[in-house]
Amino acid sequence: MRLSHVLIHCSDVERSLLFYRGLGLVPLVLAHLPEGTLRYARLCMPEGDGTVSLELGQPQGTGVVVYFECDDLDRRASELLAAGYVFAEAPTTKPWLWKESVLIDPDGHRLRLFQAGHYRLDPPWRLASSVRQMTSASASATGTAEELTPFLSASNRGYVDSAIPAGRDEQLAAFLDRLVSSDVATRSQAADTLGPSYTSTFLAFAERMASRAVREKSATHAELGLSALVLTWRRSKDVTAAIPPMGLLYDAAKRAGADPAQLFRKVAAASPEDLGPVLLDFLMRPDLDEIAEEMGFAQGSDRDGFRYRRTWGAGRIDSDE
Repeated sequence: MRLSHVLIHCSDVERSLLFYRGLGLVPLVLAHLPEGTLRYARLCMPEGDGTVSLELGQPQGTGVVVYFECDDLDRRASELLAAGYVFAEAPTTKPWLWKESVLIDPDGHRLRLFQAGHYRLDPPWRLASSVRQMTSASASATGTAEELTPFLSASNRGYVDSAIPAGRDEQLAAFLDRLVSSDVATRSQAADTLGPSYTSTFLAFAERMASRAVREKSATHAELGLSALVLTWRRSKDVTAAIPPMGLLYDAAKRAGADPAQLFRKVAAASPEDLGPVLLDFLMRPDLDEIAEEMGFAQGSDRDGFRYRRTWGAGRIDSDE
């Protein structure tokens, strides 16, 4: 099933036709009443195969909003302003990461010109069930530049606090699973590839996996979280940002029924030789019995179950870019 078209009732189809042609839509079909009044117009979008139908009839108010996507919203909005179009809302980035603006057509219908990019189909909080797992058969262990793009910190605003699990969790887990099953040289290459522009995403993943490990009583999630932290260490501008989620994963492994020290040693043994000692040094801390609290985390919950809650900051892990 796919979207065919949008039908808009208009009090004056001729007037609305001029409005939508001005947006760049191209007329495909025009139909007139016997006396010559334009009663119907079908237009195609300037890109893709979507169509919009304008039909003579009573406008149905503002309950339906039509979205038109633009690759460069700011430029398009400037062009329309110069042509005399009036915006009810100038282009603004929304909390859901789309940049949107609002136009009102001659019958009062709200049109949103927007620029979503990959966020339309792949927001950080995308449902986990909608993500196809990446496999070693379809991707390299370290990942191509295109495959790693979703992991960039700039693409993951809001990820740390979104529902668990989310689609980004599954994508990162698949990537890390491939690395764990590869050789040390490949893991070292990944540590070189994933520089500061990826750091906050991997730290957020580690924090989320701690909550998931406790919720599902599975230390596997804690192991993946530790693997993510190791990857951020070599090229991080500030390695101290990885310490709180490391402590959280120690606590989570224990609450999941595993031996946290054994888990840390396991991940350390599979890590590049300059990174493994980071985890082993952490085991020497004297405050491991209350490490989650020491790192500023408290036990809590959300609507889906157990969840660690931060007792510091603004609720997000800051990027070290």
